[in-house]
Amino acid sequence: MVRRILPANGYNRLAGWRQRINPPSNSAPAIQRMIERENLSETALLELRNSIAIVARLDYAPHEIFLHVDSQTEYDTRLHSCQKEPDTVDWIERFMKPGDVFYDVGANIGAYSLVAAKCFAGAVKVYAFEPAFQNFSQLCRNILLNHCQEIVVPLSVALSGRTRIDTFNHRDLTPGGALHTLGEAIDYKGDPFQPALTQPVISYRIDDLIEQFKLPAPNHIKIDVDGKELAVLQGAAQTLASNALRSIVVELEEGDNEARICEFVISKGFQLEASHHRRTPRMLNCIFSRKKC
Repeated sequence: MVRRILPANGYNRLAGWRQRINPPSNSAPAIQRMIERENLSETALLELRNSIAIVARLDYAPHEIFLHVDSQTEYDTRLHSCQKEPDTVDWIERFMKPGDVFYDVGANIGAYSLVAAKCFAGAVKVYAFEPAFQNFSQLCRNILLNHCQEIVVPLSVALSGRTRIDTFNHRDLTPGGALHTLGEAIDYKGDPFQPALTQPVISYRIDDLIEQFKLPAPNHIKIDVDGKELAVLQGAAQTLASNALRSIVVELEEGDNEARICEFVISKGFQLEASHHRRTPRMLNCIFSRKKC
């Protein structure tokens, strides 16, 4: 089993003690029990851990994009991001063009950032914002894995309506996980939850970030921040007013929140192009485009 699951170089490094691991079945608990019984050294366990790397292809047919898979969430959900949000992929392919700048707000492990990077062969510059530390780590690893480090800029920054040090509440600590929130530990439905971890993070208004660090203004913004969408948009009032910004995708909940967000974005010169239901009940992806003069 160890020979099957390890790459050749990792298996060879373990040759000195591989005979001590010989479980009778393909059972991970069996391996764990034998490791504990044999009392393998910490060095040997570290060698085993570092030798196991699971990489799989994202379900984006036009181009090869690979993701590190360190959790069931990444395997079940993130690898199938294009099937999960075909409208987002279609938006990237139809609305963007070479020379554009794309802000991926709530980039998670980077699936859509990488789709934009590969779709345009590096001609679209991507800024990927992800404050959750476990997702940011995977985002950086996936950028490197796909040789996109000159195209996709990962930033461990929370975007919001205020520039300050704020509190970030992790729903869980699973790579590829979601439903984390900035500020109070209240989810997108308005219900309080007990965070697995609460951490201080740097929070920026998009307008302040662009002004202070001289970032290029976005031509397209995707916002997926689990209930804090309006705050992100309010922190980008100047950016939204600029004709340079041509389209926005916002994942939001149906109802009052949807109405407030639509009213705000439309007031900045946009029109609602389309809305698509997500798998989660009452969740929508709303696509806005700049009104033609």
